[in-house]
Amino acid sequence: MANVEAEEATNPGSDQAESADLIIGIPAAADPEEVRRRATKAVTELLARKPIRVLVAYPGNAPSDSQEVPESELEDTVQFLEYVAPQGSATGVTWLGLANTYAVLLGIAQRFGAKACTVLGADLATLDGESIGLLTQPVLDQRAELVMPIYPPSKYESLLNSGILYPVTQALYGRRVKHPLAADFGVSTSMLEQLVQVPRSGTDGAGDGVIWPATQAVVSEKQIAQAHVHARHAAQNDGLDLSTVLSHLVGSLYGDVERQAPLWQRLRGSQPVPILGSSGAPADDGQPVDIRPMLDSFQLASRNLQEVWSLILPPVTLLELKRISRIPAEQFRIPDALWVRIIYDFALAYRLRTISRAHLLGALTPLYLGWVASYVLEVSSASTYAAEQRIEQLAKAFEDGKPYLLSRWRWPDRFNP
Repeated sequence: MANVEAEEATNPGSDQAESADLIIGIPAAADPEEVRRRATKAVTELLARKPIRVLVAYPGNAPSDSQEVPESELEDTVQFLEYVAPQGSATGVTWLGLANTYAVLLGIAQRFGAKACTVLGADLATLDGESIGLLTQPVLDQRAELVMPIYPPSKYESLLNSGILYPVTQALYGRRVKHPLAADFGVSTSMLEQLVQVPRSGTDGAGDGVIWPATQAVVSEKQIAQAHVHARHAAQNDGLDLSTVLSHLVGSLYGDVERQAPLWQRLRGSQPVPILGSSGAPADDGQPVDIRPMLDSFQLASRNLQEVWSLILPPVTLLELKRISRIPAEQFRIPDALWVRIIYDFALAYRLRTISRAHLLGALTPLYLGWVASYVLEVSSASTYAAEQRIEQLAKAFEDGKPYLLSRWRWPDRFNP
């Protein structure tokens, strides 16, 4: 098994006898034996559909001072390459690949002359022939330069994506990409090179190094596709609390919004993105969600964070939040229009540095929990399909509310109390 350092992997100058059409890149630590076993099976399935040359690259434990030139180990159906993973995020949010890891995978793709790279999550849930084929085939066929996944629908999973990341991205950048910050995606080598060159999102440690593939494809005017993958990623909180995860991901989103403001201010409406494959069976929603701790957090914050919220939110929003905090639990709702204004107001405060960004994103956490409680109450007796439509309704509300963000972004003083 060959070991390769990050610096060596990103150097395309070395002569290599091996070549590959596709790089399967695993950006976070995984068990090497499981990677080899599952990858061999997955690539065998993949090759049954189309003969291509495949290399699997995954992080290993090579010593940091190793100078060994990367080589590959050939098995019957797949080559393997072990590389030294770059230093991860300071926050410990490890399930998403970061810019420095994508740089390593880009170097490997360039060195082996690969046309495409499929990046997979560390839990290997999508390390199967069907998922890899769906994420990769449109790139190899030159029908798209980025393929993002659509995971099996579930009422209560990925609510940070459903409540903030997805609707904001759709409203601002005009593409209906269901999971704009997914752990898995397929990308052309040229598009991967552009991702590596993107300035890192976030400051103050919030979202540093997180890359938004779908957003960058819009910026670069590249063709995007989506694919239904039937795998599900297990929650990987790694002992992190919600505030840390929310700060990292929403901080990255807000940093990207700030950087791309000249683009999204020109865009209007949204367009569908081509979808490949068929939707799988809905995920099991499991046990009913206990909303009481969420409501307790929201109500406690409504009593203790008024001074902080008043620096971020207009008076009319504060009055509405105070009214909502007094509603009986079974009637608790946060209307879409209110939630849209809150998320947009926090985006503006992030840009203006109204308060420290760490404190700002911490103050958003109880509001997010309030939205989750409201959503759970609304869809608890609904079907998974109806819950999906409810999220689409929210995404439309973010589109309808975009003029509010535009006005506040261009004339922030107009809304000051």
